[in-house]
Amino acid sequence: MLSDAEKNYLAAERLAPGRREYLDGHIFPLPEPTPAHTLIAENTALLLASQVAGRGWAVLGSETRLHALGAGLFTYPDVALVCGKVLRLADGYRDTLLNPTVLVKVLPHPMPPHFQEVFEAYYAIPTVQHVVLITEFAARVSLGSRTEEGGLDVQGFTGLAAGLSIPDLDLMLPLAEIYHGVALRA
Repeated sequence: MLSDAEKNYLAAERLAPGRREYLDGHIFPLPEPTPAHTLIAENTALLLASQVAGRGWAVLGSETRLHALGAGLFTYPDVALVCGKVLRLADGYRDTLLNPTVLVKVLPHPMPPHFQEVFEAYYAIPTVQHVVLITEFAARVSLGSRTEEGGLDVQGFTGLAAGLSIPDLDLMLPLAEIYHGVALRA
């Protein structure tokens, strides 16, 4: 069940230009993505889509609003992978995702001060198994994976020769393909 503040946020968000995150009653405007940010997100979405074709899974882009039930968060990941049926908030609009398995976020620069709380709220979503954080101007990616014991295993990948593997989903994300066409800083 949504709080009145969450209902008000959704009503305003659906009408206003631009996008905003909602976190525990606070609303934060999201910056416009840079061309590099957009290209990295699109490359990653295409890479995932090519690997999950035929599995009945869905790859959703940055216009997909996500709600972390019980965590007080509405946000827009750059890419969301749903392994199975897509579940949406049943509020008449059905425009808010509830059950991602993998979330991908291209990290903006500068990092918003509330991002750590957003990152923690990602793992409050029971279906989230993996979170991929991609640095925008350097070939650096981290993968946070939920462990069987309920903990978090974080791995870092650096350099265009590296590749991020998610074995339980049979996914491989080469950094050279994630960053294809992006001018990286030396």
